[in-house]
Amino acid sequence: MRALLLILFLLPLLAPAQNAQRFQRALASGNERALDRWMKSEFHRVRKGHQVTTPSGSYTVHDPSHDSLVAFLRRQPGVEDAAWDKCIGKLDIWPGHSTIGLRWRVGEVLHERCWTVQEGIPGTINFPGWRPHVRKDRQHLKYKRASSCPGFVEQQRKYCAER
Repeated sequence: MRALLLILFLLPLLAPAQNAQRFQRALASGNERALDRWMKSEFHRVRKGHQVTTPSGSYTVHDPSHDSLVAFLRRQPGVEDAAWDKCIGKLDIWPGHSTIGLRWRVGEVLHERCWTVQEGIPGTINFPGWRPHVRKDRQHLKYKRASSCPGFVEQQRKYCAER
């Protein structure tokens, strides 16, 4: 009995990396909020990024996570294209931001949506006139917003082709 309870408790932790069936249900429903929830859970799943070790220290990168997510999205039936803003020049300030765009078709209607994530969480609290640093800064992804963005994927393709 205990072994069964332990297996049932640990089974959600052993789930596959990206849930293709759940993504297909969200895509087929035509409900953008369902896609937003799926993307938010994916960002949360890969929030810690990848640790890169150098002789002088280490740092966290999120590019492999974004590349993996975009590659997964491109393989799904019904998705026309997906891209993220890796080729665009960004300011080197912390925390950075990235945007992932998806273009898909439902029937004859073409949809395009973007999701923005923040790459780092500062440990400050925002009081008026006072910003105390109350906890350690974290190098995690934080889901910020979703929006409709027609032409985003094609524009990112052009930026990468120019490089």
